[in-house]
Amino acid sequence: MSLVAELKRRNVFKVAFLYAVAAWLTLQVADLLFEALELPASWLRLVLALLILGFPFAVIFSWVFEMTPEGLKREKDIDRSRSITADTGHKINILIAVLLVLAIASVAIDRLVPERTGPEQPVTEETATDTEADTSVLVAQKFAPAPNRSIAVLPFVNMSGDQENEYFADGLSEEILNFLAGVPDLQVTARTSSFQFKGKNMDVREVAEALNAAHVLEGSVRRSGDRARITAQLIRASDGYHLWSETYDRTLEDTFEVQTDIAESVTRALGVVMDASQRQQMLAAGVRDVEAFIAFQKGRTLFMDAHTNQLDMDMMAEAADWFGEAIRREPGFASAYFLRSDYFAHLTTSENITDAERQAAYSSYMSDLGSASEFTPNADERALIEVDRTLASDNWGSLPERFEAALESRSCAEAVWLEVAPAFGFAAQSLAYRRRMIECDPLNFYNYHAAVQAALWAGRPEEALSLASRAAEIEPDNPFIEWDLVVSMMALGRFEEAREHASGVSTWNRDILMVATNSALGETAEAKRYLEISLKEAAPWFKQYLAIQLNAITGNRQAANEAAAWFDGIPAGHTMLAATIMECMCGAPFDLEATPVFAKRLEEAGFGWPPAVVMNLPTASTP
Repeated sequence: MSLVAELKRRNVFKVAFLYAVAAWLTLQVADLLFEALELPASWLRLVLALLILGFPFAVIFSWVFEMTPEGLKREKDIDRSRSITADTGHKINILIAVLLVLAIASVAIDRLVPERTGPEQPVTEETATDTEADTSVLVAQKFAPAPNRSIAVLPFVNMSGDQENEYFADGLSEEILNFLAGVPDLQVTARTSSFQFKGKNMDVREVAEALNAAHVLEGSVRRSGDRARITAQLIRASDGYHLWSETYDRTLEDTFEVQTDIAESVTRALGVVMDASQRQQMLAAGVRDVEAFIAFQKGRTLFMDAHTNQLDMDMMAEAADWFGEAIRREPGFASAYFLRSDYFAHLTTSENITDAERQAAYSSYMSDLGSASEFTPNADERALIEVDRTLASDNWGSLPERFEAALESRSCAEAVWLEVAPAFGFAAQSLAYRRRMIECDPLNFYNYHAAVQAALWAGRPEEALSLASRAAEIEPDNPFIEWDLVVSMMALGRFEEAREHASGVSTWNRDILMVATNSALGETAEAKRYLEISLKEAAPWFKQYLAIQLNAITGNRQAANEAAAWFDGIPAGHTMLAATIMECMCGAPFDLEATPVFAKRLEEAGFGWPPAVVMNLPTASTP
């Protein structure tokens, strides 16, 4: 008899398979039990090690011993004519079948019953219009308990005074965050919120609560020449227990391997099991060139500073140069393409460039968006980028589908032009999406700003004001949030309060707010006075955009149409026209006869005019 035949006769193959299935089930049970008891992840690794060690013993045991009517005996002591291995094999088959059913049931439950991470009541078309319901679930009460497999990556501390090392430390932190964000079944707090704690010495439990995370990854970096000492530690927020820590002394060339090791160590500690394709997806997010992510951090710093006061285009141009350097060193750097595209997008709207320069800027804008979409490994993030590409394109035929796909995204990446979706019939979905975004990026004011707009378009002014108030606590004196507060007050009919608030703000848009509030109160002369001031002081890229909204608010239809016609005649101008509808909240702020290109875009998408749900802010004279 051949060796294979003998192995089959002794049920060795069946025992091996039975052991593997039983071991897998044991790991699932252990994972659930250890998580419930909050036992260290090292215990689960110990169980796994013991199960692996036990496998050869199980195989050897099935070869050496055999079950008989008299009990267990060594195989060499049994008369072959009295062997019952066939009966034993049949019983093993039954046991395997039972365990397989249990395994399939376990997988099905895990897949079909997702972990609840959002609000208790998601927003639907029905609930979005129910103004009697509790409309401030995310603001008036704490988040639901963070899922166990959730983590916030804090910016690693730079242990030297060199600013260059600060960029290196920030880049390292962000790359690890990007790695983890690509892991299925792991909720990762977005960078915008995590980096709010840069340079702050706070209790890890307070940080985790603010970031809606069950675990925190922190570390430090000391760089000297081409070498770096990197420490990292994973902390369970509930009790401050250190689940894992490691110190790496490596060259800068080895940074990618360090990032990879930290990310994989974290996933193991949290009990996340990835198959080969999932691991590859995680690794695809990593930037391998250290100088590339340092250049990116320099560009990002300038980019954020440029957006704090209307928009400093000189600073944006410098940021774009750094993004270009990052791309030169790492041609597949999706985030660098995406942020650089914003510079070209704003350049197309400037009054101070030639038509040839404007067309070149538009081409660069579309090219960068295309590259960002191509190189983004995450499908959900790609869906967000595709909204921007479609809005700026010469055909909106696929725009409704783009909106739908993006609003179903589970990514925590910041979406830019998705904010216009409520104006085209997607108010309920947009509000639900923004609620999810606030859950995973709770300290990012922009999520609240977009949520306020969605809430107003969904007919939920109380929620809008509640969201705006919470945002004002997070980031006081933010011009976007000041607009949200004033508009929400007006939506509730609190006009005098809105004007009083507007008059006291210190942000650059104070005069704009005074236009809106005085107009709502019927004080047209004052509104027009502030309109003139606003347009005179507006940045070149912003003037025409502002002219549409303010003239529409004050009733100067001709001037609004003239400004809208200007946008209609430039590349991607229809994107800005869509934004004016969204932000003005003054119905249809211009006439389609003035914007034939925009009218064509609406027809391609199947969007009616005026918008299906016209958001007209009331005035003091409204019955």
